Amino acid sequence: MLLRFEVGNHRSICEPVELSMVAMDKDRAAARQLEGLDDRVLTVAGIYGANGSGKTNLIDALAWLSHAVEVSLRAWEDSIPCDPFSFAAGTPRPSYFGIELVVHGVRYRYELEIDESRVVFEALYSYPNQRRRTMFERDGNDLIFRRGTRFTGGGRELITPTTLVLSAASRLTEEIDRVARWLRDVNCLDYWPRGLVPPEARLYRPGVRWSRHGWDNFLIDVFDETPSRSQQDGDRSAHKGHEQHRDLALAMLMFAGLGVQGVEVVDEASGRGRSGRRLRLLHDVAGDPHPLELGEESDGTLTWLGLMPELLAVLENGGLIVVDELDASLHPVISGNLVELFQDPSNNRHGAQIIFTTHDTSLLGRLNRDEVWITSKQRDGSTELKALSDYRSTSVRRSTNLERGYLQGRFGGVPVVDQYRVREALGVATHG
Repeated sequence: MLLRFEVGNHRSICEPVELSMVAMDKDRAAARQLEGLDDRVLTVAGIYGANGSGKTNLIDALAWLSHAVEVSLRAWEDSIPCDPFSFAAGTPRPSYFGIELVVHGVRYRYELEIDESRVVFEALYSYPNQRRRTMFERDGNDLIFRRGTRFTGGGRELITPTTLVLSAASRLTEEIDRVARWLRDVNCLDYWPRGLVPPEARLYRPGVRWSRHGWDNFLIDVFDETPSRSQQDGDRSAHKGHEQHRDLALAMLMFAGLGVQGVEVVDEASGRGRSGRRLRLLHDVAGDPHPLELGEESDGTLTWLGLMPELLAVLENGGLIVVDELDASLHPVISGNLVELFQDPSNNRHGAQIIFTTHDTSLLGRLNRDEVWITSKQRDGSTELKALSDYRSTSVRRSTNLERGYLQGRFGGVPVVDQYRVREALGVATHG
């Protein structure tokens, strides 16, 4: 589970900011107690702020780090595609990323400093029994591993000035690889750093969320009633697992209240003599099921379908999902129920976490003060990030109406609208 994420000198973020998933109000079911950890951990964080204040840039930083761990070994040869703060004065300084997480019951901290030409600093520390242990530490060209580390073969030779150690983790040790896999698997849904959108994303309707797994094919496989080879061979456990997965997927589909009562997979000829499959949703019309093609579904329905594969994955296995603009094309009731699904330990048994940006103030009624973060734009153009729980207690108590306080501008993050200039340009401004 994620404990903390820090970033500095990235896009609109100049000085380091920290997003923490550590609970302030600990006597709540939504605050999870992890073995060997004094702090309790949250499963939800909502980021608010005016347009242009840097909400998405915080998401971009997390996506950048996850993407870097995945691709630096094979894609970064002569330079690192960093994106430092544009308005910084003085000598250029490295961009910084820091993340603290719990994997397999052990707390780890990973730190990274980079510029366009090289990895300046990189380190991974573990905290078994609350005592820090250096897994590896890299300062420029000097790289040391913990004494006694045994490599699985050839990993160290792969590390160049522009390659992250974690990118070569599968060639290093099993413990380092566990941390690398967690970071690679952070699912920044529908978001790619530096505007890099993979070609398959363009197949979907503009503005509608999509899954990196291809949600249509994923759901076809889930709902297909045709027995798989393992089922045909008599693997009862595989058949039972498929049924449970299908039941959960259908429950998630009906959870959204879209009027869907079932799913059917239709076989069809797709040209050149090949057979294909397509998905249709069965809608409840006067008590009878009526199929509707996906191209006829609403943006809200397609958005939910795009979310479902990733939601199913994290709820079944644990992990972190990050969504920019959670409220896009989703009704506030659906967004609110989704937040509560992650908060409830009886439903979220594996500690899955969700971090999202939103403008939907109605969600503040579902969030505790330590689950709300606010971005604001400073005079130098940089982003400031503050937890709502950091405001003095007279402003934010546990019983505070967060939605009303936010809209009143008591916590910042609300756009300042200059109507006068618009009215003047339209020729309707009055002069006193």
